[in-house]
Amino acid sequence: MIDVILPELPERELSLLSEETPQPSGPRLAGRVILGGPVALPVTAELVEPDPELLDFLRTEADNAVYHLVHLSVTCARDAPDPALHSVNLDVTLTAEPVRRGTTVFQPVAWSMTPRQLTAEAKAAAPAHAAPLGPRLGFREVLHTAYGERAFLEARRELRSDPGWEIRHTSAARIGGTYRLAMVVRAPRGAVSRAAVAVGATVREGHTLHRFREELEEPLHLTADQ
Repeated sequence: MIDVILPELPERELSLLSEETPQPSGPRLAGRVILGGPVALPVTAELVEPDPELLDFLRTEADNAVYHLVHLSVTCARDAPDPALHSVNLDVTLTAEPVRRGTTVFQPVAWSMTPRQLTAEAKAAAPAHAAPLGPRLGFREVLHTAYGERAFLEARRELRSDPGWEIRHTSAARIGGTYRLAMVVRAPRGAVSRAAVAVGATVREGHTLHRFREELEEPLHLTADQ
């Protein structure tokens, strides 16, 4: 196992426009959510060299696939006015295009994601600036969810091309602060791979749920070859 230091992230304040038509006169979320990244780091032989098992795995995959560590963060204002954030979703769409015409390639997938699941009690134990990679480039972490306790943060759709995370308001925790997120992406070698990112949020007023969303204009390009 190795600890990969997660890179610092450029941040951008999100506008998060309402998904309702026409635009409502109700709550506005501009400035309440900041996105960090995304930033991609290629998983190279030099990076995993301290762990012989990881190095062997990377070499067995070398003819068909490349791996990237994608790092993001979501920062939500702690002292924002009501209504409070009910949920925040970060969604990633992974795609790949062949370099040569006529070449068929598999689509990239979220090979491993962290954190997978957290409860309010485990927020302080969430990974901060380092990501431990274990066998087969899987993140090593201990699930802290207590029996019967609702998950506060949860990874979704691992091993698919549309992964993401959901942060939920619970009776034990209000959404606020910074959440660091990372995934290992397995992508086809010899292809142009991209990661498009969108952030959604909801607030509840009485029995009404208002939905907001923003998609980044430019996807993150994952280097085709290492």
